[in-house]
Amino acid sequence: MRRPAVLVSIALLVTALLVRRRLRRTTGSPLVVARPATQLLPSVPAARFVSVPWELAAEPDDEPSLTIRYRSDEQMQLDRIDAQETPTQVFLTVLMRWEPPVGGWFAFGMEHEANVPLAQPLGARELIHAPVDEPSAPPLYP
Repeated sequence: MRRPAVLVSIALLVTALLVRRRLRRTTGSPLVVARPATQLLPSVPAARFVSVPWELAAEPDDEPSLTIRYRSDEQMQLDRIDAQETPTQVFLTVLMRWEPPVGGWFAFGMEHEANVPLAQPLGARELIHAPVDEPSAPPLYP
């Protein structure tokens, strides 16, 4: 009785090996699919742009510029400050490049000031904060 069970097991094993061999020949690649090396390492988040909140550092005067204050942490670098002007409004956006380290971080907040040139003085125009991103970025410290 054991003999037919052993023969059936051997036949199944040989069939599986032949099917595997045929698949290798037709696809030209092994059945074992190796993961790329980048998947073996911890994922490194790509740098992304984040708009951060800002405030006026001083009351605007009759000069064609504004002095603003914004906060960031040590994983953020200033990329640019955009000022879009219309006859009635000025839209201001502070864009930072956020590059968090692998494995998290313990960041401390830093405060910065910047002088933003305008085409003409602010005058009676309304100063508008451009939207601030709500990413899974580090908190901005008050």
